[in-house]
Amino acid sequence: MNPRPGAAVLTDKQLLRFRDFIYENLGLWFGDSKLPVLQNRLRIRMGKLGVDADKYYALIRSEDDRAEIEKLINVITTNETYFYRCESQMDSFREIILPRMVEEKIAAGNRSLKIWSAGCSTGEEPYTLAMCIFETIPFHSIWDILIYATDLSTDVLNRALEGKYNKRAIERMPADFLKKYFDLRENGLYYVNNAIKKVVDFEYSNLVDAYYDTDYDIIFCRNVLIYFRDETKKMILNKFYDALKPGGYMFLGPTEMVRGLVDGFKLISLKDSVVFQKAPR
Repeated sequence: MNPRPGAAVLTDKQLLRFRDFIYENLGLWFGDSKLPVLQNRLRIRMGKLGVDADKYYALIRSEDDRAEIEKLINVITTNETYFYRCESQMDSFREIILPRMVEEKIAAGNRSLKIWSAGCSTGEEPYTLAMCIFETIPFHSIWDILIYATDLSTDVLNRALEGKYNKRAIERMPADFLKKYFDLRENGLYYVNNAIKKVVDFEYSNLVDAYYDTDYDIIFCRNVLIYFRDETKKMILNKFYDALKPGGYMFLGPTEMVRGLVDGFKLISLKDSVVFQKAPR
């Protein structure tokens, strides 16, 4: 790992020390294949501050208010996403699971829906879920709908709260969604309308050490577990199990492998996607 000319110097030993610190304090794991990514992002941050590796390591260890830790999180996490990501999963949610759940709730006299978007990044996922709900539930305005959206990056949460997106982010949105739920403003930017924003509650949360609320109907945690080691994944999945209502659903990233890490979930194949449903242990 030779540094580029002019880049902040970071030896292999220093890089591994940062990797271990990040894992021990944030739960995020950078395996060997991801070390070059971590190295480049650390250099960017150190270069911006004008400090070497030893000084930067001392800085993040000494921060009592976590200010620099939060900036480090913003630098090292990947937050590329877009609306209606993984179309087959969204179609399964919108066309199969949600109508089934709504029918059961109405029959039971229950008009509440509670969903968790864990690792929500800049907000595209929870806002998409809200739009799907509005399209699917008749008279949704009389329902108690909460989409709890969390992330450990304060930077992306601030952007999510703005609800402002460029054309690339909305390319895969169904055309009717775009017309109904966005306002086109200046410079080609699209703004999520207030009706959608009202049902999404954004909060900071680190899945490793956070308190998990309960009674969720559905949990989305897609392309997040790839940042954790198996023992951490197992802990998170068990907490998800406890957080879900009986029969509740969990959506993970299409390529995330969790077989053998947790029991109590039944795998269901829907519209070319796999969904996990909570079952009795």
